[in-house]
Amino acid sequence: MKERVIELNHIIKTYGNVKAVDGISFQVYQGEVIGIIGANGAGKSTTLEIMMGLRKPDSGYVKVLDMDIKDASDEIKQKIGIQLQQTALYDRIKVKEALELFRSYYDKKRDLKEIIDTLGLEPYLNKYVKNLSGGWQQRTSLALALVNDPEIIFLDEPTTGLDPQARLELWACINKYRAEGKTIILSTHYMDEAQRHCDRIAIIKKGKLVSCDKPKRLIDSLGNREGTLEDVYLQYAVEL
Repeated sequence: MKERVIELNHIIKTYGNVKAVDGISFQVYQGEVIGIIGANGAGKSTTLEIMMGLRKPDSGYVKVLDMDIKDASDEIKQKIGIQLQQTALYDRIKVKEALELFRSYYDKKRDLKEIIDTLGLEPYLNKYVKNLSGGWQQRTSLALALVNDPEIIFLDEPTTGLDPQARLELWACINKYRAEGKTIILSTHYMDEAQRHCDRIAIIKKGKLVSCDKPKRLIDSLGNREGTLEDVYLQYAVEL
C-alpha cells in the first residue's frame, strides 16, 4: 500500500453566499498523478489552493505529508512545488535570476543545472521572463516549482494556451519527474491529457466531488466502449 501524502476531509470554503468547495473529501498517494477536472467556477483552483496552503478552509481539515496544514504551513511549503497559471514575477527579472531567487527561499535545493538542462532553458537564461513565449514561460514556471526538489508538485492548468507541440514537450518534462516518484496534482481542461497521463481523475461540480477514480473506470461507467474522458466530462462535470 502506497503512503498517503494528502488527505482532505470534508473541506468547505465559502465566499459570500457561494460555496466554492462544498464538503470535498479524498486522498492522494505517493507517486500518483491526480487530475482535477470540472467546468470554470466548479471549485478546482480553490481546492488546489487549499491543498497548497494558499487558502484556509472554513471547515474540515487538510493533511499534507502527515502534517496538518493549519499547524505546519511553513514546513509543508518547503516540501511542495507550485506552478500557478500566472506566476507573478518582477517585470525586469531574467530567467536565471528568477531561478536563483526562488531557490534561495528553500532549505533543500535541487541541482539548478540539472533542472535547466531537463527543461531546455539554457538559451533563455539571460532573457526577461515577460518576453518569453507562452511555452517557455510555462517551462520557466515549472522550473521554479522544482528548485526545492519537492515531494509533491501542484500544477494549475500547466498547458493552457500552448500549441500541441509545446504541450507534448512540457508533458515529457513533467513525466520525467513522475518517473522519479514525485506526486503530481494538476487541474486541466484538456481531457486527452488527463486520460493519457493521470492515474486518477477527481471530478468537481459546483464545489462537490462527483467522483474520483481511474480514467478507464470512469469511462466504463458510461457503458460506452468507444467512450473517452471527454464523454465523462460532459456526463458528470457539465451542467446541461
